[in-house]
Amino acid sequence: MGESAIADAPNGRERLLMATEVALRAGREVRVAEICKEAKVSAALIYKYFDDREDLIAEGYGRIYRGLVAEDLAGMADFPTDPAELRIAIRDQARQIFRRDRDDIRWARLEALSHARINPGVARRIEKIRLQLVEEFANVLMSYKGAVFTRDEAATMSVIALGLVLGVTAMSYQELSDEKRDSLAEMWSTMMMATLAEFAK
Repeated sequence: MGESAIADAPNGRERLLMATEVALRAGREVRVAEICKEAKVSAALIYKYFDDREDLIAEGYGRIYRGLVAEDLAGMADFPTDPAELRIAIRDQARQIFRRDRDDIRWARLEALSHARINPGVARRIEKIRLQLVEEFANVLMSYKGAVFTRDEAATMSVIALGLVLGVTAMSYQELSDEKRDSLAEMWSTMMMATLAEFAK
């Protein structure tokens, strides 16, 4: 997300959030004056859209936590029903998730979680988003032909599958090789297929 993307945002609130996300992902301190300068808005506008600086930061972390997960889940909803084709589709989706250019997003999501422990505003936003993501993933799982999940089982599987991505980020080397990324994608898709097969019995 660069300066041109921020400048092209439709309104001041969106530009402020985009500039805040850039700062948070880069690990920089969020300074109101710098954010407003990057967003090309006056400092007073922050207080039109947000309670204060902490509220802006909390919203920024909430958006980072959601990341590209919602987009990934939307793509998974259109997966094929044939088991062999489904396995390939899940593996290819996992390769997208573990792509090198998405490393900063995964790390920023972990940072958002750490801030949730000390900032109640971040915690509230992330919990709301976490529940939405689990619900969306559970809906995807329950839509797969042949798999028979209860709502609780689908939600539990969603927590495991979504949590695994963050866990891998936390427990892996900073620089994963392309071979290791492919291996992770294979294992993630194998886990998903094994679970779907178990619940299709």
